[in-house]
Amino acid sequence: MKTVNVFDYFKYLLSPAILVVHAYGLWLGGNYAWLGFALLFGVLAIDTLLPRDYSMRDQNHVWIYDTICAVTVVGGFFNVFFYAWLVSLDHFATTSSAVGAFVSMVFTGFVIGSPPVHELFHRENTFLRWLGRTGQCLLFDPWREITHVVTHHMRVATPDDPDYARRGDTLYGHILRTFPGQWKEAYHLERMMWSKRGRKWYDLRNAWVKKAATLGVFTALLVLVGGVTGAALAILTCLLGPRMMLEVFNYVNHYGLISATPGRFEKRHTWNHITPLTRILALEITNHAGHHDDSYKPFYLLEPDRTGPKQPPFIVCVVLAFVPPLFFMMIKPLLKHWDQHYASKPEREIAYRENARAGWNELNESNPVKDLPAGIWHAR
Repeated sequence: MKTVNVFDYFKYLLSPAILVVHAYGLWLGGNYAWLGFALLFGVLAIDTLLPRDYSMRDQNHVWIYDTICAVTVVGGFFNVFFYAWLVSLDHFATTSSAVGAFVSMVFTGFVIGSPPVHELFHRENTFLRWLGRTGQCLLFDPWREITHVVTHHMRVATPDDPDYARRGDTLYGHILRTFPGQWKEAYHLERMMWSKRGRKWYDLRNAWVKKAATLGVFTALLVLVGGVTGAALAILTCLLGPRMMLEVFNYVNHYGLISATPGRFEKRHTWNHITPLTRILALEITNHAGHHDDSYKPFYLLEPDRTGPKQPPFIVCVVLAFVPPLFFMMIKPLLKHWDQHYASKPEREIAYRENARAGWNELNESNPVKDLPAGIWHAR
């Protein structure tokens, strides 16, 4: 008889529970509008004090995981429409309540809303993949999947990946560069698809047309529910929350790591955050090596990497990323350790030049690489 660890399933109810508390805080208004933000950061603060968790999840009733994941996406949609409707009623009468509701929407959208969307658009199940792709409206970017699934997963830790931040890059420079890079790459991939099929760019069968129509319907419904002001603020929370903050996640989770073998991922090519509550809230996406090793593997099958490169708790890295000098103080020793203990010989050679390019010559003090040929990595 199989032993079932029921707690493994119930722990993932933490995300929809936070969404419920967040919605209740919005409904109460006043200073209660901060409830979602306060609860979320309270949970993440506790997570920084917990030891790393390398346990595997129970596999006996995996449909429960998928159900919770789907419910969380639906809950994300509910909260966006609920917020737009409350704004249209002038529900947030004070500055504190208006700011609290907006900030709570931004951060719950990022931490709670985006992980199940990402999880589901990677799935092979037709319904779950459709729900994940539709859920990209919560990012207000239904095209995000294109560059993520194709380019990011194929070219991770190389300058050809628009999501990648090289050594010396600040978060702000990364954001200004990654968005145009993603749009350009998405256009290139979409154009290649309709051209190969002999279609016009406006053909209704093209994926980008369907995505644009989905976003148009989403926007129209927001206006219908919340009016122009409610819709505008709701869309802004989507853009500043899950959309922009996902790039903060990419910045942190791949920062400065180097692959000398594009298209062939090794577990050393991404950072991991293995603390227990972050694993739950992020649906194991911070167990990042496992996800990149097989992007179609459901989150509950991912095996935490015990020996791969790790960063401090996730929320600490995200907060530090907004203050570049502090982030560099944190990341430099980790990169130096990566160069010495994880990098292959070609990767150490690339790292040597990358450190010199960034002005981080102190990272090369113990790097034995000398007299390198030019052009190991092309400039971005």
